[in-house]
Amino acid sequence: MKIFYLVLVLFSHFTFANGPSLSKKLDHMTGKNKEVVENPTLKTLSGSLNKYSFYSRFTYKGGSLHDPQSAERPNIRELGAKPNLVNMSGVFGLKYRLTQNDNLSFQLGLYATTPFHSTLDTNSKTNQNDFEKNSRKYTSDDPILSYFRTYKWGRLQNISFFQYQYITRKSYRDYGGRGVFRFSQASAYKINKAMYLASTLTYENYAYDKDFIDYFGKEVSIRSQQSEHTVRANISSEFYISQKISLRVITDLFSFVRYRDADNFERINTQQTLGMTYFFSRNISLAPNIKFISSDLRSERTNFGVNLTVNI
Repeated sequence: MKIFYLVLVLFSHFTFANGPSLSKKLDHMTGKNKEVVENPTLKTLSGSLNKYSFYSRFTYKGGSLHDPQSAERPNIRELGAKPNLVNMSGVFGLKYRLTQNDNLSFQLGLYATTPFHSTLDTNSKTNQNDFEKNSRKYTSDDPILSYFRTYKWGRLQNISFFQYQYITRKSYRDYGGRGVFRFSQASAYKINKAMYLASTLTYENYAYDKDFIDYFGKEVSIRSQQSEHTVRANISSEFYISQKISLRVITDLFSFVRYRDADNFERINTQQTLGMTYFFSRNISLAPNIKFISSDLRSERTNFGVNLTVNI
């Protein structure tokens, strides 16, 4: 945890030392370096205005509000499901700004199971084995190639992403994971200076190279556990207390998955998110949040997490 705090301190120092002068420069930029959207969240999502830049986003999925120090994170979308382990994931890499609106990026995934925990108290053998094998080990895998475009439709501000993720992580490869095509759309509508109405839509298509695995000497089909298509959407209200601080209320509209051996989509429980974002600068933000199911509002089934975005 000390390492995480140290990184935040360094980012803060960099921002406060360079942020004001950078903002002044951006106000006078034209052409490729001109801002396309006004919404601070979309600006951060679109990356730096530089032609070449470091482009990254990291997510820490912590435990519940009832036991925030636990190494387990409740699976709140499925009432009877066993908890997962706390983890940190993200993507980091380079972005090339083709034009004022168009961008290309190449990133690698970063993943760590229980990055800040040295012990685990659990009744789950699966979690215990995962903890013993992978706790506090950082892996870099699953390269992602992205094209995205930032643009406006009248008063609607948008970013459209097209991505291909090549699966290299062993735990996914063992179950046939080959790659993921992903399309996502993020939009924001400015109501006034202090408030935006925003939404996201994401579609994913998964590719596999195996249908069976060996289970204690028997060949067992895994098609019923392999997601082939997923689609989800949410809508959110953003309230800007100041230029640097925003509050966000996110409501999932729907979330569906279709498995390889199924004919129809299966609905997944939707969740609510309450979050706050602190913008150190245009390109660096920190966003703590909590997630819960509104019909099952309990501290032991309310998860917390943190998102960190760094574009330099």
